[in-house]
Amino acid sequence: MTAPAHLLSPPSRWRLDEAQRALFDRRIRLIGWGSGSVFDYFHSLAPVPLDYLVDNDPSRWGDTRHGVPIRPPSALAREAALHTFVLIYSGAWPEIQAQIATLTEAPAVPASAVFTDAATRATLATADRLAATSPRRQVPVSRDAIVVQGPVSAYTTAYVVRAMRAAHAEATIILSTWDDTAAEDLDAIRPWVDDVVTSRRPATAGIQNRNLQIVSTRAGLEAAAARGARYVLKTRTDLAVLQPAVFDQARWWWERIGHEAARHAGLRERVIVPSCYTRAFLLYHPSDLVQLGTLADLTAFWSAPLDPREGSLLAAEWLDRPLARVNLDGNPTESYLGLAFCRTIDRPIAGTLADSWACYRDLFAVVDNAWFDLLWCKNLAIPDAVAGTGLRETVSQALWQRLQFSDIARVAAGTRHDPFGQPLRALTERAA
Repeated sequence: MTAPAHLLSPPSRWRLDEAQRALFDRRIRLIGWGSGSVFDYFHSLAPVPLDYLVDNDPSRWGDTRHGVPIRPPSALAREAALHTFVLIYSGAWPEIQAQIATLTEAPAVPASAVFTDAATRATLATADRLAATSPRRQVPVSRDAIVVQGPVSAYTTAYVVRAMRAAHAEATIILSTWDDTAAEDLDAIRPWVDDVVTSRRPATAGIQNRNLQIVSTRAGLEAAAARGARYVLKTRTDLAVLQPAVFDQARWWWERIGHEAARHAGLRERVIVPSCYTRAFLLYHPSDLVQLGTLADLTAFWSAPLDPREGSLLAAEWLDRPLARVNLDGNPTESYLGLAFCRTIDRPIAGTLADSWACYRDLFAVVDNAWFDLLWCKNLAIPDAVAGTGLRETVSQALWQRLQFSDIARVAAGTRHDPFGQPLRALTERAA
């Protein structure tokens, strides 16, 4: 069965409204897809009466998770589409949504979208409107460029790019992706971008696919340089920045927070990053989700060498090592990039919590997610994406501003968490 196009789409507001109605409609059979940690999280947050779970892992078939039976994907083919709704409990929901569409025409929406908040739903409504009314490519009239990097989803990426074009009509938009992307998928996107850059995938993807991220971002920045860009917003193929004046807002912000610390470090300006994933207790861990800076500064940030290592971040040999030691070894990817950035600009690395916070204070400007008006289609309600708790706590804009006028060593010493005294395993346990 070929997947009907209308079943494969980012979670628009009307689809979330449809999902909400299904949760409370006794005539609808609710089926979950995925029985791992994402299911554990959302089922504890918002348990709904699932008839059963589907999982691709045959070893789980016939088992139960929190009392819900687990069945093979073929079970969906026997369901009546008009009376079935599927909640996808996985971060890989676009691929799963496509698989579901080959089995049934029943609607399927990621749980991370269904259980999102009212503010995100309002952002979705804005994105829906922008994507529906997006103008086609026009001649850029500024030196601002947007690099949209990563793999192309035939539906999510087109939605993101159309919304971005409508929100940033004067900027150059560059899609940087892979040379094995289907030609028809690229053709569907070309009318809304100024340039499409394709690269060969590196032989080694690196832990958490970091080498893929480095290669595609670097290629996009090189294309921006060729077009004479001075300022660059780096985002992803599954994430839209909907703040229409984001470049002017950045220039206003840089003037108010001052240039001295950044220029003393050899930068033109601080790199603006969201609070989301800028971790307080993971050393040198600035968010790589979306970034805004001068072309020169972002080029320096993304000049990190490719990582020859393979394997999982949560490899058994690391789980009991102190979290800070794992960070200083270049894990997760954000720490790998943050440390490489410091080395590129010859900033000494003291390897302490206080120095990590000083790095955030001087090299970056941490802003709340609303500053960018972020819409992350892949994970609308991902756990701890905004502030987090415990070791997963993020640096809020308020904390970053406090670091500008406080004794950082004293503030760090007064915190509840010691990344040198707690193992990586403690981070994963708090994520469960």
